[in-house]
Amino acid sequence: MPEYVELLVRVLGAPGSGRPAACEWLEVEAGLGVDFPDDYKEVAASYAPVQLNGHLILWHPATRFFNLAENVAQEIQVFEGIDWRAVGVGFRGEVPRFGGPGGLIPVARTDRGEVVFLFRDTPDLPWHVVGFSSDGEGFHEYDFGFAEWLYRYLAGEEVLGPGSATFHPGPLLIEDLPRSPGDRVVDRRGPDRGV
Repeated sequence: MPEYVELLVRVLGAPGSGRPAACEWLEVEAGLGVDFPDDYKEVAASYAPVQLNGHLILWHPATRFFNLAENVAQEIQVFEGIDWRAVGVGFRGEVPRFGGPGGLIPVARTDRGEVVFLFRDTPDLPWHVVGFSSDGEGFHEYDFGFAEWLYRYLAGEEVLGPGSATFHPGPLLIEDLPRSPGDRVVDRRGPDRGV
């Protein structure tokens, strides 16, 4: 288990009861044209669909609601519909590309309009996180993987751009989101973080 996944388990606690047990990653990845990193797959499979501290939503690949493939496709469609030249925002000095391979892959969103992307230049390079802020700040690239990014986000670091920190002291608020009709939101708290 990667180091940051272990740290996340300490902060989030055990996954909520009744979470989806199995994920068909190959089908999801083939449909999206990407091979997601192992740390992302482990976190998403164990905890999603979930909203953390009332802000960050993670999607799951095998649920009817908050479905990863559907949300990624919708986000890509929205971002591809933006005239990036007109708004004057680029990624690495160019018009951003979305979808895989070689494009920005949206994997989470906040209630403040921020979007979390995974990105890698080529299949032989490691994945890293790119945050997008809709307040005009644009894209912000971080040279670490998803689990490390999520751990830093939950610790209150600015990992979606300047001014993006959202630290909440005490145990995390974890909202297990509905997976299918008839499910409800289940609110719970993570372990005491000593802060």
